Amino acid sequence: MPPKRFPFILVALLLIILMVPTGCGQKQSASQKPQSSTGQKPKAPPEAEDMLKEITTVIGELDRKTRMEKVPSLQQAAPGGVDSGQGSQGQGSQGSQESGGSQEGGSSSGGGQSQQGKEGGQKSSSGQSGGGQQKTTDQWQKELQSLKKIHRSWNMLEPQAVEAGLPPGDRENFKLALNDLTVAISKQNLEASLLAAIELYGQYTGLARVFAMPTPAEFYEVQYGVMSSMAEASREDWAAASGKITAISAPWSMLLPLAGKKDKLLAQQTDLSLKDLQDAISNEEINLVVFKGDIALNNLKALEKKLSQSQSGSQPSS
Repeated sequence: MPPKRFPFILVALLLIILMVPTGCGQKQSASQKPQSSTGQKPKAPPEAEDMLKEITTVIGELDRKTRMEKVPSLQQAAPGGVDSGQGSQGQGSQGSQESGGSQEGGSSSGGGQSQQGKEGGQKSSSGQSGGGQQKTTDQWQKELQSLKKIHRSWNMLEPQAVEAGLPPGDRENFKLALNDLTVAISKQNLEASLLAAIELYGQYTGLARVFAMPTPAEFYEVQYGVMSSMAEASREDWAAASGKITAISAPWSMLLPLAGKKDKLLAQQTDLSLKDLQDAISNEEINLVVFKGDIALNNLKALEKKLSQSQSGSQPSS
């Protein structure tokens, strides 16, 4: 019996040896399947582009308000800024003279008219207060309308992004940024609204990594760094501004070769403008940051058009 069992044991060992590489091969092929499937990104739904458009609209409106408030020299340079102010001051002085004349007349005519003047003044004051509140609300209408569109687009886009492979962390960060922006705009907090809107733009990078888009994800990282550094500089948080602009070095180093293939001169101009902005932040000069930042953003805008013209497929690795 022992001589008969030996061939069976040998056959069994041979089968085990032959099966081991077969099993490993199956595991490798199984692990390669998700890589090949994730390499082919799904096309970005139209809601992604719509949402990005509204986010940039909100940033533009908030940036305009911030510049008028934070940089007086730009406010004076704005069309009609100085002239309208002088006109209102002239009308105010003229009105005060007329008011003075009417007060003299009122004092000579007795206490009845004086009491009527007080009541009229109280009504006028309450009317102006109500009108001022309505005017303030109207000034935020563009942001509120865009915010509603962003929420609607995200609701339609979210399940598709999850299916495309958006990581839970990126999904949660996007939702938090959108919630922060909603609260800030509802409170009409200009500084918090601008920072939240830029942060929401930065979270769009996650969507650009899971969907096939004409513009690489690294582009959004670079533009986010430029905008956020400018926003931090506007509130004189120079340490934060320096950290934001320094963080673009990695994505820009990946984007620069592709930009050079599209337009070598524009790529060089963009590269130099980003360095100029970093120097301006290092000097802690807000007016210099505004001008150098605008040049960098204009270059990036032109570069975005070049990148989206023809998507050759040789994009930076995400």
